[in-house]
Amino acid sequence: MSFLQPELLFLLLLVPVAWFVPRRVTDVGHGLLRSVVIAAVVLALARPVTLLDEAEPRYAVVVDQSPSVGVPGARANDFARGLADQLDARIVEIGTAPVRPTDAAVDRALARDGASTPLGTALAAALDMLPAGDPGAIALFTDGLATEDGWGAVVQELTARGVPVHTFQTSRTDDVFPISLETLETLRVGHTARILVEVAGSATDFDVALSGPGGEIERRSTEANGRAAFLFEFEPEEAGFLELSVDLEVRAGTNPLTVNDRLARTFAVQDPLRALYMGGRVRGGAARLAELLGRGFEIDTGAAPTDAGSSLAATYDLVLFDDERADAVPAAFQRELARAVVEDGLGFFMSGGAASFGPGGWHETPLAEVLPVEFQQKEEKRDPSTTLVVIIDTSGSMGGNRVQLAKEVSRLAIRRLLPHDKVGIVEFYGAKHWAAPIQPASNSIELERALNRLDAGGGTVILPAIEEAFYALQNVQTRYKHVLVLTDGGVETGAFESLLRRMAEKGITTSTVLVGPEAHSEFLVSLANWGKGRFYNVPNRFNLPEILLKQPTSAKLPAYRPGTHPVRARGGAGWWGNVDPSAVPPLAGYVETRARPAAQVLLETESEGHPALATWQPGLGRATALMTEPTGAGTEGWRDWDGYGPWLARVLARTAADTREPYAFDVVREGPSAVVTARRLRPGAGPPWLRASLAGGDDGERIEMHVRAEGLYQARVPAGPDDELRFTGGAEDDSGATRLVLAARGESRELQVDPDGALDLERLALATGGTYFTMLPDVRPTLAAGGGSAPARLREWRPACLLLALLFYLIEIYYRRRDVRGGTA
Repeated sequence: MSFLQPELLFLLLLVPVAWFVPRRVTDVGHGLLRSVVIAAVVLALARPVTLLDEAEPRYAVVVDQSPSVGVPGARANDFARGLADQLDARIVEIGTAPVRPTDAAVDRALARDGASTPLGTALAAALDMLPAGDPGAIALFTDGLATEDGWGAVVQELTARGVPVHTFQTSRTDDVFPISLETLETLRVGHTARILVEVAGSATDFDVALSGPGGEIERRSTEANGRAAFLFEFEPEEAGFLELSVDLEVRAGTNPLTVNDRLARTFAVQDPLRALYMGGRVRGGAARLAELLGRGFEIDTGAAPTDAGSSLAATYDLVLFDDERADAVPAAFQRELARAVVEDGLGFFMSGGAASFGPGGWHETPLAEVLPVEFQQKEEKRDPSTTLVVIIDTSGSMGGNRVQLAKEVSRLAIRRLLPHDKVGIVEFYGAKHWAAPIQPASNSIELERALNRLDAGGGTVILPAIEEAFYALQNVQTRYKHVLVLTDGGVETGAFESLLRRMAEKGITTSTVLVGPEAHSEFLVSLANWGKGRFYNVPNRFNLPEILLKQPTSAKLPAYRPGTHPVRARGGAGWWGNVDPSAVPPLAGYVETRARPAAQVLLETESEGHPALATWQPGLGRATALMTEPTGAGTEGWRDWDGYGPWLARVLARTAADTREPYAFDVVREGPSAVVTARRLRPGAGPPWLRASLAGGDDGERIEMHVRAEGLYQARVPAGPDDELRFTGGAEDDSGATRLVLAARGESRELQVDPDGALDLERLALATGGTYFTMLPDVRPTLAAGGGSAPARLREWRPACLLLALLFYLIEIYYRRRDVRGGTA
């Protein structure tokens, strides 16, 4: 006992005063009664209290008797019930437990159909059985294989209340079974479906077979030690709902359960991708492309719409240009296509040869910035061929240094020529003579010998020499023809003007060189003007001129490069699938381009490193460029390549829009209902529609969808645990449809829980402060309780003290009156 106001206990010192005030007490009994009354009043004023004992701990026991536990669960059940009797605990039982006389002791039964193991729900039910504020504990007997993973919230609540969970690991049935049948991507008609099958358990030899409506698709034989995965591939033949099943057949090893050897699931198969094909240069290109791609694409060969508007992204998944020139596509359509790729996520694929990319006039068009490559057209500097005839004056007046200067000027002019040019040397000394007939300029030794043989002597008669050069040059086929006359200016008169003008009309130019100290020669200047050439003055060997014989030009090289071009593959495996990248044959021609810095090159030429296939995302959509004709001359070597069709279909599928559907539909199971959500993808799309049907039923009834938010709709459909629901949905103003499936749950699903996803009992016990038992102990353990949070309860004794004081006060009054009646003073 304790006192809330102990300082008032000093009033007990007044108890002896009662023996003397108001008068001395001679009767001992009377004094004692007075003392008791005063003491009781003082104790009441000090407020005596006592602390009551804490609340008794409460317990709950969760017993998992689901089919996955099997025979070992019987011993765990008996152990758990004995522990519950010992702790006076309440019981939550999961699964199809056999009927026993003690079944009446079960406070909560879950999943009696054996179709699931709701461990999270069972823990929540057990926690509800423990009064809030009282200490308690939960004992959990399970193998941890739960068909739901919603135990996170209840574990948080257990931790918050401080209630420990003591876990007892029950053994699992030693079995091998399929645990998953999933698709790695959306199933679509004509496209490769990749189905992943996972098997758990151990077996030395077993078969896994994937089957469809038409029978067995593929079978694999293997062994597994804990876990194995199998990837099956095939092409769905039609849109709709496809029922697939995987069957496991154990040939060697233990397989006590056969009910879980089969796992079936229904998949939604979407419609083929729709592509707009534009390109008429390759004859029959659309038909050959459709044959190459197969059922996975619906090729529309309609003309480019001039007012595509927003319907382009709503109608097609992909727009494909095949060797199409820019002037064949309306500018309005180009702008709309570029906008749809960037803003609406439309796919764009450009391919072609000599009529596409740069050669096709696509430079500086709206689509040029969307493509992953830049157009380039190299220029080639050309040195046109030239024939030079050097006419040297070797008359007597050229004696001394003059003839040597003429030779030096001739050598400089000849050295400027290239091997494909031609040179001839004519000397005149009163008569004309070919010192060196017209020949390739590469014969430098022969030409040098001819110059060295020249010497001054004779008269100056130049007109016949010019005529000889004129006649000779008319039989030469070169781009430029030039006559170079070297003299000291002392020549005869004659019909030079008419001859030189006629030569100029024939494309033969004439230049003159004045050799010697004379500064000028009106006659040679006139010859150069009449011959449309130039006049040069060479007074000495220190002033040798640079003779201009031709003007180099430049020309654009063709961007299309024919020939055999080996290629090498790049890019990730997602672009190649099962196709061997090293088996790509050489190209027979391609358009030379340059990849943008942000583009991904998937195929390039080996020698030059030019991109042959490149892709990138300029916005929401993807654009891919193939720098050759997919069905034309550039891919002639690919026609016998078995992997060409599947690979090209894969490239186009990855380029296509993620979806052209107006809504994205999703379905989840919530209790006894299926909740379908439609999220608007395309602005301006009409309201969504939805139909639901059971597996094997008719087309189904129309389901009304309710607005939950802007662009978000929702519908709730009743769905039992064994119901498989199939949904088809779309927009009221769109002809397309999206399919989705809600799978059913059955007993086999309870027996096909992935062990890697099991509830970790050791971590659960550690997180809540409980104890983890790897096996059932021989003696029932003492389980610690926790979580008592109620405030301490006190019992106050003041009322009792006051009642005691009143009682003894009445006795004291009775005692005094009795004494008075008896004559006692």
